[in-house]
Amino acid sequence: MIKVAIITSGGDASGINAVFEGILTCEEIELWGFHDGYDGICENEPFRLTKKIVKEHIHTGNALLHTSRSKRTFNKEGREEIVCKLKENDFDILVVCGGEGSGKGASLLSKEGMRTLLVPMTIDNNIYGTDYTVGYHTACHYIADGVRRLRQTGMNLPGRIFMMETFGGQSGQLALGGAIAGGADYVLLPEQPINMEKLLRRAKDCLEKQGQFIVVNCESNTLNGEWIRGKQGASFEIGNEIEKAMGVRVRYSILGYTQRAGDSIEADVMDAIKIGLAVAEEIVKGTTNAMVGLVDGKAVLVPLEDVFSKTKDLIATNKYIALKLKMID
Repeated sequence: MIKVAIITSGGDASGINAVFEGILTCEEIELWGFHDGYDGICENEPFRLTKKIVKEHIHTGNALLHTSRSKRTFNKEGREEIVCKLKENDFDILVVCGGEGSGKGASLLSKEGMRTLLVPMTIDNNIYGTDYTVGYHTACHYIADGVRRLRQTGMNLPGRIFMMETFGGQSGQLALGGAIAGGADYVLLPEQPINMEKLLRRAKDCLEKQGQFIVVNCESNTLNGEWIRGKQGASFEIGNEIEKAMGVRVRYSILGYTQRAGDSIEADVMDAIKIGLAVAEEIVKGTTNAMVGLVDGKAVLVPLEDVFSKTKDLIATNKYIALKLKMID
């Protein structure tokens, strides 16, 4: 048997339980989890993840592993402590579910002699080398649902401007995907500087033709370019400028942490299982220091150094759709 340790690291994301389901299809693997990410390896005891318990939680947003952020892997003493604990418990490999920072930590651990693999897990879908990250589909679904509800309110109470603020950090993937799926009128992305003239023109056109205007804004978009990770409310500054120019009050909806979890939609479950299946194959092969992602629906291996050193572009198909729908210029 191959004894596998698995953690979740960074922000939570719905669908991660389905990754465990995929991994456990391999009869050669014994899967053990640690709560609380990298720190949890040193501070907690591992527990067995069985097929039964994973199957019972495959669709829920309540992850079987508590996640946490940690700096422990970024100093040699911390890495040695992690590796020592894993080897004391006879683990052959550590699977890390997380984003860029988690991937860097996994790469550093591999250089200390611990086999590592990364599962891309973030609702932001901003990880280089993979089309999909666990949690993205479900987060998009909840953003889209919010946009649809605003549309209904706009039909019931015409003449209003709505601004919805999403997560996404300094990547517009999540805002763009949610805006398209929900049918927003315009989307503001950190990859494209805010052009107030074009934004106002689109707002006036939508108000005249349909009686409402819905704009989705990624959390890092500010007019002065200053943003602190975790700080919400960037949309107020933009909205104030809209109000001054148009004389129409802006109604705000900051989704915040409501995007994070929630029961997984089917697309997340299916893609997460695909990744889990591929992770199991790479575990058996002896692969290390790599991320298992999906490109065009097929599993790919990406060196961990690429994951944390390269930037992912906006999904080309989504950009094309948004341009055609006049959501971006």
